[in-house]
Amino acid sequence: MPEYPSDTLELTALPFWQWPEDTETTAVETGLLFDVVGQQHEAKDTVFRKSIFHNHSLQLHHEQAVERVDSAEPAWVFISLLMLTGLVCIYFRRRKIRVVELVKSLVNRRAMDRIVRDCNLNRSLTMLPMGLLLTTAVALPIHSMALAQTGWWGFLLVAAALGLLYILRNGLFRLLGNIFENKAAVNLYITNNYLYHLGEAAVVCVMLYPFCYLPGAREAMLYLMGGFLALAFVSRFVRGVKVFLTLSNACGFYLFYYLCIVEIIPLLVVLKWFIAQ
Repeated sequence: MPEYPSDTLELTALPFWQWPEDTETTAVETGLLFDVVGQQHEAKDTVFRKSIFHNHSLQLHHEQAVERVDSAEPAWVFISLLMLTGLVCIYFRRRKIRVVELVKSLVNRRAMDRIVRDCNLNRSLTMLPMGLLLTTAVALPIHSMALAQTGWWGFLLVAAALGLLYILRNGLFRLLGNIFENKAAVNLYITNNYLYHLGEAAVVCVMLYPFCYLPGAREAMLYLMGGFLALAFVSRFVRGVKVFLTLSNACGFYLFYYLCIVEIIPLLVVLKWFIAQ
């Protein structure tokens, strides 16, 4: 067995982590130092260049950090959307209203009578949530565009105000029906409005999700909702006129004029507000 000199380390005998520590070992004994392997380069001086923003038209006007704008919707918006969607589904489930039958009732008088009879929609209190669901759904984009700084309480106030106006509107319809002694025609007209409003509430609830959570499509969804509601208003008004005139008598034409006025006045108010914006 070969013998190694005492002044030389046997590097192949032990792993490197078990090598003995020897502070007096020289570079010749352990190998070459790293600083003599390659050619040394002298460090260059720092080069300063002229800023391209010097004497630029876009000069710095402030030195403080600018706070990033938070464009995310608050948590209460998501909770309100879930609650509104859940209430719409619960109402459909509770009253056993099928979407296909609802669509048929919007264009067919017999289908409307059938859904009223089968789903037990003979009383005004059972149909009132249809209109309140629509007013609550419409209140969210109105609040987001005009009163976003008021928060959740502002949304509740807008929804409550629209709901109160909706109830007063139907009360005015019934009052006109009592004055002109044509309750049946007015009740049929209001029932047609309720069914249309339930369909509109379901569609608007679906549109509210991309409206709130797609910032790039926010304006497009706003115009889309406005166009849908306008188209639904024209369709509902034409359908309501057709249903109303089937049961109207001679004096019913005067009642029809007043109904048109009540329907058109809120539309004119909304158009004036939209133009002002």
